[in-house]
Amino acid sequence: MMSYNNNSSETAGHCQRCIAEQAYSPVIVIGNGPSAMCLSFFLSGHWPYYNGLEHPNTYLQKRLEDNVEKSLVEQDLEYLSEGLEGRSRHPVALLFDTLQHPNADQGDRVPSRMDFLEGEEDKVVPHKVLGSGLPGGAWWDLEASVLTLSLGCWMELPGQDFKQWIAKFRSSKDSQSPFQAHHMDRATLGEVARYYQSYVQEKNLEKYFLSNTLVTSVQRIKGKRIINDESGERETTCKKCFGLEGENLFEVKGVYKTVSCGCCNSFSMLTRNVVVATGMLGRANKLHVAGEDLGFVKTKVQDLESAIQGGDLGCASSRVLVVGAGLSAADAVQCCRNANIPVIHVFRRKARDQQIALARLPKAVYPEYHEVLELMRGEKKDPGYTPLAEHQVEKFLADYSVTMRGPQGPYHMSISLAVVLIGSQPDLTFLPNEGRHMGFQKEEPISYKNNPLAVNPFTMEIVDQPGLYAMGPLVGDNFVRFSLGGALAITKHLVEKGHMASKNNNNL
Repeated sequence: MMSYNNNSSETAGHCQRCIAEQAYSPVIVIGNGPSAMCLSFFLSGHWPYYNGLEHPNTYLQKRLEDNVEKSLVEQDLEYLSEGLEGRSRHPVALLFDTLQHPNADQGDRVPSRMDFLEGEEDKVVPHKVLGSGLPGGAWWDLEASVLTLSLGCWMELPGQDFKQWIAKFRSSKDSQSPFQAHHMDRATLGEVARYYQSYVQEKNLEKYFLSNTLVTSVQRIKGKRIINDESGERETTCKKCFGLEGENLFEVKGVYKTVSCGCCNSFSMLTRNVVVATGMLGRANKLHVAGEDLGFVKTKVQDLESAIQGGDLGCASSRVLVVGAGLSAADAVQCCRNANIPVIHVFRRKARDQQIALARLPKAVYPEYHEVLELMRGEKKDPGYTPLAEHQVEKFLADYSVTMRGPQGPYHMSISLAVVLIGSQPDLTFLPNEGRHMGFQKEEPISYKNNPLAVNPFTMEIVDQPGLYAMGPLVGDNFVRFSLGGALAITKHLVEKGHMASKNNNNL
């Protein structure tokens, strides 16, 4: 377990690290969303095996038959994934997805080609999963009643059938879903969050998860000195702190909150391996205009919902300004319309621009998003909705007003609330230099789309950063179904490095 230290001063000649008596774990995972859960499942000894069902890809089928008795963890992933194509840049992600959901992009819904054996003690890699909230990560921060963008089965984690789980949940007393009779192919975000929470419980992973834990710093240590990743210089630390001479270690520091009393305690842990799996929701993108930090300018749909539920906004309120043309902006528009609140929708592209995310969604599957698209284009009318295409915000003023500029010039109006929803960037403030030296474009900010973390595609180890791994949206795999392959690649690499408890008693 972690050790804590509330004393910020040096005592009896020893530094704070000595007082903390740091704990050690061979692997620390930062983030507790679905990709981290899948990794924990594999590291706890639940290894994937080919189950013998014929795969529609005949070339892959032949390779699978070559080592049918071996787990995928024990096989050559580069050989198995050769020639696979799909919506991920990572070959192991494509391999895992085509085994879990064969021909999914062609509309096929056939059984998985993998079985996951019960946790075997001799295959366990000791680890800790640190998350700032409940298991499920950012899924708990999303509007519970909104339907998932992807099919519900694509949210599935290994070893727990999503369709069966959702059917059972919707028939239980705990369910408050309004979609019990319809939308069996899609689930609400709240249902997915509950599914992930139950996964940790039902797969007996709770002992690995430490919730309400915020990581604030990851530093590389070599021998008995901290190495500054930005300058490469050594930083002196107390020699009594570490007993692992010559080891290449990381020090992970942060704050743990005790829910029962609300107390916050600092902690510090040592590890040989860090996996960064902090998911999609980071820091909201800024417009970089005057007044953006005023209290009535929000960056989350939840802030809008809270204002409505708290009675601060209603049908008699002034107009709400929604900025953006993505899915979150569409959710905000529908939130206002459902509450009969007038909404002004500002977006910089032309209404019929095919680069707008809503335009790329099939209407039959996502009718609620296409309704917003039709409103944006003027194909559907609503007296409470006003679209302002090709407009950009110039400034917000303290008197609850905003100035914009469009094709006809400047535009000024009074509003009750502004919700700016123009995407986000990952929050990697706990890494040296915020990880800028770890992307494809050196010294540029890490971003989900334009500059993800650069990793070895078959191990997910960050290039030139031994022992530091990344998975999920941080490496460009923004969908759950593709982020799971990273868990397989990381597990294989950690096993090859000899971190299984049965091979190294010092891991325990």
